[in-house]
Amino acid sequence: MNRAELAELIFKKAKLPTKVAAKRALEVALQAIMESVAKGEPVTLTGFGTFKPAMRKAARRFNPQTRQPIDVPAKKVARFKAGKDFKQRVAKGK
Repeated sequence: MNRAELAELIFKKAKLPTKVAAKRALEVALQAIMESVAKGEPVTLTGFGTFKPAMRKAARRFNPQTRQPIDVPAKKVARFKAGKDFKQRVAKGK
């Protein structure tokens, strides 16, 4: 499912007046999640999961063609941990 398909589903299930309103609602929700995580604040949607920032450690990797070492710097990344209801629904396949 992509963003357009998700907006279409929101339009149908939430019975919003227009598809544009559904698309806007989706965009606002995603923007709010990204802004909060970028500020360092976790976003928890009970039953669905938690989006949170994390630091990836610096590491030494190797170029597979030349076998030369490459130092990869530490950086801030986004993580998602699925909630209990999400995990159960995926396990059941529904």
